[in-house]
Amino acid sequence: MTTIKDVAREAGVSVATVSRFLNGSGPVGADTASKIEAVILRLNYTPNLLARNFRRNESHVILILCPNVTNPYYAHILSGIVETFYEHGYSALIYTTADNPKRESEALDMLTKRRADGAILMAGTTDESVLLSFASRFPVVQCSEYEPSSDFPRVSIDNYQAGLDVMRFLIGLGHRRIATISSENHYISTKLRLQAYQDALRENSIMLDERYIALASKDYSFHSGKAKATELLGLAQPPTAIFCISDTLALGAVSAADEMGLQVPRDISITGFDDVEHTTMFHPFITTIAQPCYELGKRSALLLMEKLNQTTSNHHQIFLAHQLIVRETTAGLGHLDQTASTI
Repeated sequence: MTTIKDVAREAGVSVATVSRFLNGSGPVGADTASKIEAVILRLNYTPNLLARNFRRNESHVILILCPNVTNPYYAHILSGIVETFYEHGYSALIYTTADNPKRESEALDMLTKRRADGAILMAGTTDESVLLSFASRFPVVQCSEYEPSSDFPRVSIDNYQAGLDVMRFLIGLGHRRIATISSENHYISTKLRLQAYQDALRENSIMLDERYIALASKDYSFHSGKAKATELLGLAQPPTAIFCISDTLALGAVSAADEMGLQVPRDISITGFDDVEHTTMFHPFITTIAQPCYELGKRSALLLMEKLNQTTSNHHQIFLAHQLIVRETTAGLGHLDQTASTI
């Protein structure tokens, strides 16, 4: 196996000169650089990157903490992160946490052991003090979900405004009995979307009925969305519209309505959130909030690169634009008899 000493001997220079050329850590004359490069090509020399990174106390590995990889929403964000780091010469290690604080802490400990240079947190349940401890010592960026009381870098959308956009749209169609299928998790996005739901009802003088708030599983599973929609549609006075906080939940709700003999949107309007690919695979296509998932991942990766390179930036908290996409699962009340309740 060719070594750096072999390259130095063939090029007639010192090992230190070859090292400076490879690492860009010091000046090397143009003629000398050309000579070294020619020898490297002739000998087919490959630098020992692992050893070099060890000496630099770097791994060139980025840690990504993700609740799961089965949700298509996360898949597009991960693509943005991984592809961006690949372009910058970094590898990405995806660690699925299943919202388990112990697993999250174990994963973050890879930073302490120098097995990763930085981390992107896509969602988490770890205690805030633990997160702040790691963020104060290592480059950390929050993507999509974030701890609102902390000030370390994050990239997300305005979930509260997006929730208001959905609710105002449904109310504008004439709906007054509007339910929401939220989630049992404690993500900031979940809290903000539920708050938007409640505030939109209040600003339109529509009474909040707690029976219309259903909590699906923490991971927004299709089956939990279907089960909660079945419960809502089985009420003595069922809703005429359901605001689901994820597309997967919305797909479950459409399936529940179909099995109950209801037509979407004639009998029930349903909205989702995220605009994943599944929303337009089968009719009726889902009305939803489109998140720029790939861009969320890309901007998170670039923000972490700034921290790794210790370059200054005024954009530590980035909120990307969302868009309400109206499709086939929503319609005005039309012939339906609806009575508005006021506070």
